[in-house]
Amino acid sequence: MRLVNLCLMGLAALMTAWVTPVLAAEPLVVGTSNDLVKVTSHFTGRELLVYGALSQPGQVIVLLRSPAATEAMLRKTRTGPIWLTGAKVTVTGAPGIWEMLSSAPADQLLPLATRQLLGLDPDYLSRQASYRPEPADVAAWQQAFLKNKLRRRDYVVQSQGVHIEGGQLFSARMALPASLPLGRYTLDTFLVRHGQVVARQKQHIEVQQTGFQAWIARFASQDGWLYGIVLTLTLAAMGLGLGILMQRRLN
Repeated sequence: MRLVNLCLMGLAALMTAWVTPVLAAEPLVVGTSNDLVKVTSHFTGRELLVYGALSQPGQVIVLLRSPAATEAMLRKTRTGPIWLTGAKVTVTGAPGIWEMLSSAPADQLLPLATRQLLGLDPDYLSRQASYRPEPADVAAWQQAFLKNKLRRRDYVVQSQGVHIEGGQLFSARMALPASLPLGRYTLDTFLVRHGQVVARQKQHIEVQQTGFQAWIARFASQDGWLYGIVLTLTLAAMGLGLGILMQRRLN
């Protein structure tokens, strides 16, 4: 692992040397270990490495955000010794995955209004989401939603997750969970100095499903009517085969 880190730091140093004329206008250079994540049936998660170089001193914030997702929440109610399913709320408009790594606590680097504007405040994300049907105690649902996201590591905050070497090179390691939503992710890297964002780089990470499951999904999406016929015939054949097998066993 130390050898890998040294190689990455060397690569970042070469980046700094090659783009020196450009850094005057581009104070932040960012790279990633990969920009395509392939999800298969055996996918157990992956690590995303973000690295780069700074032309001026400052603190760094790295934010990874997935597309908005839909999530159902249930509230348990207790009747005597028995717990029953109570109210149900559907949450929309919040990212399925949200990870923020920084070289120092974000609340010490930027004012609250700026963090909310840039999507760097998880509490604000939960409050901006839609809860339907809207409950009377919506604030309690917002808190529960954020608590569940943080507990499952769908939302991650690491105030010491970005490492800066020599004031010029930085790196951050993001853990992508196994339950990774598909789609185009946004990776934002901010250079912060004196309570202000002085540079920002935006990139995209594609998370795609591959293998047999991806073929089935494309088939169902592109030829839905044919997919329905094939699925019906397949289930009918399986049912017929199972019936014949059971009859032979009984005889």
